[in-house]
Amino acid sequence: MSVESTPNQAQQSALMAVLASFWFEFRQNKGALYGLVFIGILAFVAIFADLITPYDPIEQYRDVLKMPPVWAEGGSWTHIFGTDALGRDQLSRMIYGSRYSFYIGSIVIFFCLTIGIVLGLIAAFNRGFIENLIMRLMDIILAFPSLLMALALVAILGPSLENAMIAIAVVFIPHFVRLTRAQALSELGKDYVSSSKSMGASTWRLMFINVLPNCMAPLIVQATMSFSSAILDAAALGFLGMGAQPPSPEWGTMLADSRQYILSDPWMMGIPGLAILFTVLSINLIGDGLRDALDPKMKTAKS
Repeated sequence: MSVESTPNQAQQSALMAVLASFWFEFRQNKGALYGLVFIGILAFVAIFADLITPYDPIEQYRDVLKMPPVWAEGGSWTHIFGTDALGRDQLSRMIYGSRYSFYIGSIVIFFCLTIGIVLGLIAAFNRGFIENLIMRLMDIILAFPSLLMALALVAILGPSLENAMIAIAVVFIPHFVRLTRAQALSELGKDYVSSSKSMGASTWRLMFINVLPNCMAPLIVQATMSFSSAILDAAALGFLGMGAQPPSPEWGTMLADSRQYILSDPWMMGIPGLAILFTVLSINLIGDGLRDALDPKMKTAKS
């Protein structure tokens, strides 16, 4: 029994060593740690929004229209972040807006990773016509400004949160395809791939079992950075009226609803604007920490 458990123990020890090394490298970046704390708190708020929010995010309180936040003159602790022009509680809408942001980022990155990895590996393993077809299509998508192309796609599909996520995913997929292909090509010339081929490994096994795990580090960093970009682009589309539609408490839509009050009641735009700023900044800081921890070249440069 002890002989059979030895390999498992060795694997667990190796995994723990890898995780310990990763955490040691990651925590050297203080900005990444601060970003992780902020995103952790935001994720907790998004998950338990139903329990945390003091009010329904779309319920209107007509007796307290445009109430300022508690720290401003005329504010009240009954509505800590104040209310908007329709009397909806800003704190409740901000909390539910964090759920929208995580939902958008997660769905977009899931599709980008899935489609981008598959197309990138197919291009790397099928040199010639198939590779050229895939990569030229990606080049065509990259030739258009990302936000302009997302706007065009949403205009064709129709304004909605789901269509905005589809448009953002289409815009981001070429980055994952190109990165996956480049990483896979660098791995194909290595000895372990040649050994697997000589042992009769199928193409699909070479793609997803042998090569893909060694390509994941830069893809994880790219996914983190794209997560923040997806949130930012979704907010931009919402601000332009092409994303989430009212009365959805999405941060970009909240900005659009309050833009006419930017001079008279600047806090109505300031609060969701700061939420977008700190969320995107925190995710980017986490991405920097992941890059430092996962990229061997960064470790070499540091030493």
